[in-house]
Amino acid sequence: MNRRTFSNNLLSFSTSALCTPSAMWFYENRDGRPEKMPKTDTHVHLFDLHNLSYGWLKNSPTINRNFDLQDYKEATKSSNIGKMVFMESGTDAGLGLKEATLVSQLALSEPKIKGIVARADLSQGPDTEEALEQLCELPLVKGIRAGFPKNAATSSDFLAGFKALANHRLSFDLLLSPPLMDEAVELAKKFPDTTFILDHLGNPNVGEADTTLWQNGIAKLAELPNVNCKISGIITRFGQDWSVEKIKPYILYVIEKFGMDRLVFAGDWPVVLKAGSYQSWSRAFEKITGQFSDEELHKIYHKNADRIYRL
Repeated sequence: MNRRTFSNNLLSFSTSALCTPSAMWFYENRDGRPEKMPKTDTHVHLFDLHNLSYGWLKNSPTINRNFDLQDYKEATKSSNIGKMVFMESGTDAGLGLKEATLVSQLALSEPKIKGIVARADLSQGPDTEEALEQLCELPLVKGIRAGFPKNAATSSDFLAGFKALANHRLSFDLLLSPPLMDEAVELAKKFPDTTFILDHLGNPNVGEADTTLWQNGIAKLAELPNVNCKISGIITRFGQDWSVEKIKPYILYVIEKFGMDRLVFAGDWPVVLKAGSYQSWSRAFEKITGQFSDEELHKIYHKNADRIYRL
């Protein structure tokens, strides 16, 4: 692979590593290459409070409103988004099929929507199969995101549901935090033919001085060829005081571990608004990745996503 080899010492997530001088990783984007490359956004939420309900939004007042396609287009107009993958948006239980159906209808007038990762409860026993069959009737449904229990790799109900998912050749988005990474490793080993995508870099514990648990979890997941990683959500982990210098070590670490063939970009709209604008995150991503070759940029900007999500 023709990428910069990063020192293990520099990528050791001790307090000193997180305080690495920005000059060490400085990159001046003089030719505008990253801005010119199209991105496939693999994590787009849309909130339709008229037709769906989202209990979790009550605790997120800054984004507790409708967010439609026009809002997304306005926010991303300078970010060169070529394709979109709609990500289930945390609707209340039982609404996954309705949400996916509504987005499928939106896609009739928005050709950039190329895929849907739908919500489904994989612990419903016999009902799981029926739910997945209904979702698979929608051609844009490419994968599932579901609650990830602490005993995912051993729960008979969850494993039965996951087997049904695997039989339908659906991908699975992993939404979890570092303490559950070992469980995710065991699940991915049980289903080597299923494509896994780790959302938001695995939600690193950025507020703690010791990120060893996250570091080790990323390394273990990256050893499995069926696990991919989504570069997203990191500015939200830091909040309003995020900076390129703060998020850069985390992004470079997953690049080093996963390599350029198993990474995808995502905007996490509109959750990204809790920390900044879509454009500010997009520009930060471009600046951090601007040191790589055109071939590598095309992979993490859109080619990997198109392959992994079968767009």
